[in-house]
Amino acid sequence: MSPSATSPVIIIGMHRSGTSLLTRVLQQAGFFMGRGTSRNEEAAFTNAINAWLFRQASATWDCPESMDLLLADQELRPWLRDYIGGIIRGPAALRFLGLKRGLRGGGLPAQCTPWGWKDPRNTFTLPLWLELFPEARVLHIVRHGVDVAASLRRRRQEEFAARVARYRRRRRWTWLNPLAPKHRGFGPQVRCRTLEGGFELWQLYVERAMEHVQFLGGQALTIKYEALLTDPLPNLRQALDFCGCVMDESSLRAVAAGFRSERVHAWSRLEELREFTVGHQPTLAMYGYPALRESQLAEGTA
Repeated sequence: MSPSATSPVIIIGMHRSGTSLLTRVLQQAGFFMGRGTSRNEEAAFTNAINAWLFRQASATWDCPESMDLLLADQELRPWLRDYIGGIIRGPAALRFLGLKRGLRGGGLPAQCTPWGWKDPRNTFTLPLWLELFPEARVLHIVRHGVDVAASLRRRRQEEFAARVARYRRRRRWTWLNPLAPKHRGFGPQVRCRTLEGGFELWQLYVERAMEHVQFLGGQALTIKYEALLTDPLPNLRQALDFCGCVMDESSLRAVAAGFRSERVHAWSRLEELREFTVGHQPTLAMYGYPALRESQLAEGTA
């Protein structure tokens, strides 16, 4: 990195945890998150690198455990670092930077304005990224585990129903396809089919993220999704300052006014999710969500 270069902010955290909500605000304040971002504010280029690393480990975002085996391979790890270090400086980096930024030279490490990228898989690939960007800051967003598990289950049910419906419409044609079987199947993310599976996955991500935050000290910041929605102004200011961004007070207040606090603790409004929460209170307390009083549970409030 050149003396004038700015280290990135690497955004980590479990899927369905509100990272997109915060990163949209950061972008309004001039934070660069790459070209070709998805509706989840994730850049195609950095997503592709994390996906490539996951494939090397035979891992998926919903079964990330084997990434640890990959990173523990001290013979392989330097070559992973060398390869990724090369492509983030080479012409492939134009996919992230765009032509104007890319023509300045130096690739990703040469950026001189606040920048970074978001991808939940960063939670498990972070050690390698930190070898490439030792001064990087890490922003961790965390949300109540039962809300995350319920959101994952709902999204999986919707995707499963859509794929089955598509298959029913094209069933006979798919049987005649000489290139069968198709790449896409019926049941993605089977781990998220149940609340228990989604909650277990949430625990994996949050535990790993908290380890990173503790190790990095002042280089890391954790923001709770619930605090962001119920008390947005101080949390937004903290996040903007951490990322090196500035937003005028009137714009900041206008953004904060659009946050929907009623989305906080959605689990408390459904009996099934309240019962699940009661049964997992010790685990939730370990990760910053302390046990609730009986009166709160009975009222369905948090």
